[in-house]
Amino acid sequence: MIGPPSRLASIALIGLVFFVPTIAGETDGVILSEVHLIGTNRLTTDDLVRGLQFRVGELTTRHDLIRSCRRLKELRLFESSACAIRIKGHNAWLTVSVKDTNGLPVVFNNFVWTTRENLLARLNREIPLFMPELPASSGLTEEIARVLEQIGNEEGIKAHVRYDNSFWTERGMNVFYVEGISTPVTALQIKDENAPPPEEVLKWSQFYVKEDFSAARLTWVIRWVVRDLYQPRGYLRAAVGEPVVQFLGESEGKYPVRVILPISSGDRYVFDSVRFQGLAQDAPSLLSKWKLKPGDPYDQAYVDQFIFKEILSAPWATRSTTERSIAVPCAAIDAATKKVKLTVLVEVRKKTHSNSQLFDGGCDGIMETLTFSPSP
Repeated sequence: MIGPPSRLASIALIGLVFFVPTIAGETDGVILSEVHLIGTNRLTTDDLVRGLQFRVGELTTRHDLIRSCRRLKELRLFESSACAIRIKGHNAWLTVSVKDTNGLPVVFNNFVWTTRENLLARLNREIPLFMPELPASSGLTEEIARVLEQIGNEEGIKAHVRYDNSFWTERGMNVFYVEGISTPVTALQIKDENAPPPEEVLKWSQFYVKEDFSAARLTWVIRWVVRDLYQPRGYLRAAVGEPVVQFLGESEGKYPVRVILPISSGDRYVFDSVRFQGLAQDAPSLLSKWKLKPGDPYDQAYVDQFIFKEILSAPWATRSTTERSIAVPCAAIDAATKKVKLTVLVEVRKKTHSNSQLFDGGCDGIMETLTFSPSP
């Protein structure tokens, strides 16, 4: 037989919500005995308790617990969240279950007077629910901007911090920047035993020096460094570490910096041979125009330019509203000799919006996409 209502346990779920009547009403005082967080390693239970202002061991109410759980859901830090509240007598136990989501790295765009590590430590201290990777436009955005403004003001910089919620978010980053300050790059340096000569780096970097530094834009600079200064010399798998930004002090209201890229060049590859498939009648002509010789550094930029100029831009290339010519370089490496044998596959394809494999089998590319993600 079911006992009187005074003996019923109470359960409340936020996210998957249902309530069972209990002796403790919405505003009746209960002691929060324990809190458990499950479903993520990116936050600790202590972080959750501080961030949602739970008072473990102190008097609270079921209404306050439910309100805090709803706030967690509104912050959009996880794909989903649910709170289970168990009340027995005048004691309550809370279990918070979350489902992690793929967050975007938080990037501090032009905070050149301090380090990323210092900014992360400060944010973690003042915003317990902060994580180095967050969903785009999470509910913590305004709090993060507020703390960053405080940090700038402490350094004597009248900081107006903004969040870029469009351009960089679409490129996979949560970017915060200080509006209205200039951070010119006075020098771009490469730290690597196989780095290009300093004069070559200096000539290449003229476009970037004296431009305002951007931690977010540096992701594209890194790609171009590898493309322009390493791949033409046969270093196809250069690995880029986290850039070192050296703050050179304020000068007439500007904050100049020196950027050093730590790069590991990896193995050097040389060209061995090339063949063209799908172009029986044009292959001899293409071979006569090919300039890379056996033993030359394998230059991916040359390969791409040759394909565009001599194949895709050729008069015979199919051009219609329904068809197009496609050329895909497939490079095979001899692991022992580091020699590259190149096959260029050419085919006329129907135009589609699909990103599926262009050719079936046999195309094992050697190029790796290099991207930079700031370390946590």
